[in-house]
Amino acid sequence: MTEATHQYFIITEIESDESCLIDELPRPLDKKFWMATKGVRMGNEYTSGVRLKMSRDGGLGIPDYIPNTLLLPMVSDKLKSLLEKEAGVEIEFLPFSLYNHKGRVAAEACFIANVIGTHECVDATKTRGEKSIISPGQFEALSQLALDSAKVPSDAKLFRVNVFPRALIIRDDLRATLEREGITGIRYVAMGERYQLL
Repeated sequence: MTEATHQYFIITEIESDESCLIDELPRPLDKKFWMATKGVRMGNEYTSGVRLKMSRDGGLGIPDYIPNTLLLPMVSDKLKSLLEKEAGVEIEFLPFSLYNHKGRVAAEACFIANVIGTHECVDATKTRGEKSIISPGQFEALSQLALDSAKVPSDAKLFRVNVFPRALIIRDDLRATLEREGITGIRYVAMGERYQLL
């Protein structure tokens, strides 16, 4: 019996006038948050009692996958619980409280979902984007991402790729679980679909 062939998607946020937007990190995190965009453990570098504020450029709604301009996967408590149960990957959940435009608590328990590590499984011949000058072998931006299916670990349901670690890749079965559970705020971009990732 042959193993089922899976499809993979890039996770992006759904832009909406109703949804909140986070565009600022409190000090001293602002110079260290890059760690969580690349799958590097923050550990003690992440302080307790972090409070993030909604930008006035966004709305007040809080989807499960929280829109932000910081290149960080931010999730609700509901999505955190699902990922802990279903993703089968090491994720460092960094807690924060979300405050609204008036400085009141809008959500007590939200998290940066730092998926640890990266995989070398990109098909370089079909991947397009702007290559990084600072980090050789990586991209600053992607317009098209393709995977080499032979190199994708068989147990990988949620992961990062080494050439563009701030993108999260999700497998079709985990996507189906999130959709079945009514997770909001996520758009799934198919491999090979043209989409600007910064």
